[in-house]
Amino acid sequence: MAHTLTSEQLARGWIQAWIDQDMAWLNTYLAPDFLHISPFGRLAGRDHYLNTVAPLAAKSVQKLTIVSVIAGPDKSAIWFENHTPAGVIPSCDWLTVKKGTISQIHSFYDSAHVRDTLTSEEQSQLNTTLPPKSS
Repeated sequence: MAHTLTSEQLARGWIQAWIDQDMAWLNTYLAPDFLHISPFGRLAGRDHYLNTVAPLAAKSVQKLTIVSVIAGPDKSAIWFENHTPAGVIPSCDWLTVKKGTISQIHSFYDSAHVRDTLTSEEQSQLNTTLPPKSS
């Protein structure tokens, strides 16, 4: 694994990785059992999360702008603006850090603009459980 980042560096890196579409960074710094909670629901597991969200983000996110970060040793909040085809969404992500990786993110935003951009089927993908493990 890469060097250990502070919770603030992880919060900034999280948004920058989406700006750059840097899947290598996300695969490195999201825990394998990563959990994402948003107004749409819950996605469990890093690989499941990235496979579900990356194509939807490519469609709905035009630009992300970091406004502010507040960080402690194992938690941080990042305030940012998510520019979508339907308008700007002020957003805040609450990150929990464990063992040098992001273990959980709880996202807070008004989902109306995202709902205007994604189809009902795409929206339903944002509230699933971890797929069953193959034997």
